[in-house]
Amino acid sequence: MKKDLKEKLINRKIKKPNPLLMFLGMRVLGILNKLYKVRFSYDYDKKSLKGTPTILLSAHSSRLEFVYTVYGFKKNDINMVCGYQNILKKGLFQIFLSLGVISKYLYQPDLVCIKNMYKVLKHGGTLGLFPEGIQSTSGSTHPINPATAQFIKRSKSNVVVATSKGAYLATNRYSSDRKKGYIGIDYSLVFTPEMLNSLSENEIYERILEKLSYNDFEFNKTARNKYVGKKQNAFGITKILYICPNCKKEHTLIVDNDTIVCNNCSFKAKVDEYYDLVDQSGQILPYDIDKWYKWQRRIVSNQIKDDDFELTMKATLCELKLDKLRSVPDDRRTLSIGEVRLTNCSFTIKGSLDGASADFEFDVRSIYSLTASTKGYLEFYHKNDYYMLIPENDDQCLIKWTLASEEIHNLYDEKWRDACADVYEYDKGEII
Repeated sequence: MKKDLKEKLINRKIKKPNPLLMFLGMRVLGILNKLYKVRFSYDYDKKSLKGTPTILLSAHSSRLEFVYTVYGFKKNDINMVCGYQNILKKGLFQIFLSLGVISKYLYQPDLVCIKNMYKVLKHGGTLGLFPEGIQSTSGSTHPINPATAQFIKRSKSNVVVATSKGAYLATNRYSSDRKKGYIGIDYSLVFTPEMLNSLSENEIYERILEKLSYNDFEFNKTARNKYVGKKQNAFGITKILYICPNCKKEHTLIVDNDTIVCNNCSFKAKVDEYYDLVDQSGQILPYDIDKWYKWQRRIVSNQIKDDDFELTMKATLCELKLDKLRSVPDDRRTLSIGEVRLTNCSFTIKGSLDGASADFEFDVRSIYSLTASTKGYLEFYHKNDYYMLIPENDDQCLIKWTLASEEIHNLYDEKWRDACADVYEYDKGEII
């Protein structure tokens, strides 16, 4: 029986990156980094890691993080770990395979991925990981699964952490417009094999979190770097901000040129070239965009505890076609068209397809996130299968779905709830 793309990807033998392709790829990355004027710093001698099993843990503040951190790491034998859905793309699939990319089901237990990572290290290779899993939504650190520390301890490898400054501000999550501005990447040798032997998993986790932590808005409060692009810095920001900090109404915010405006009250806030929020209406402002976003999370974390909490929308449920590679959107298979409903105990789609009933029910406890894609849909994993929810309304604000699904998962998963508490500032309450 012919294997589909998923089986080929998961079951293939992982090899070191093709030397010629890696050489050419690094030259391209070098050009991009020179163009973006990225600055690199190191607290160790890069040559000291040659020929030793090494892990690069990279922050994921920007969608272009791999462009910066892989190039600056200066190792041509690096096997990157990448979300399964990002590899199954026409024009990229074979390139990724030749580069030795290891696929990962995001947020899901993935024993095949773990085995492949250990094999790379066993042969003295180098792994590249993004412990946060996805690009930061609001410019600060996302949760890191404590199981990362377990893997690190057992790896018996050198571990380097790469943290960026300004990368989110140059390529934020809510707009495809790239800004000109400072980007700095700092590399730190955090663990050696000898250190890992003497440290507990909890000590390793705390150290990783400490070294990986970033907050671009906080950074730029003192750095004062300007970020300027073709679009204003406020453009698209209502994809991640949906609650007015003044009247507390939802989905009343719009963007007018460089200013966030509430249609329900007098609130107005300009987003300037430093990404500062500048008062335009005499209202009390959030400290910064990240604080505003986290305040919304705290509100949702309380809302989802109500028995009558519910989110609904009309949408199409899709999965990826796995028989052959196709271009977007022809790579999708429609499973159902109908009403999507999320509560604190269920996640369902009541719909139809070709005149027949097509209902789906997913275990809400096992879904870590209904992630709002930059392409305007929700994406999620359920039992190692990848799905997309494409809203009927192209202008649908999806970020509340993301926040709600993540906080609902936390009701059932104590370990992940604790990891979220390490980065999301729940203790701030109603303070913005």
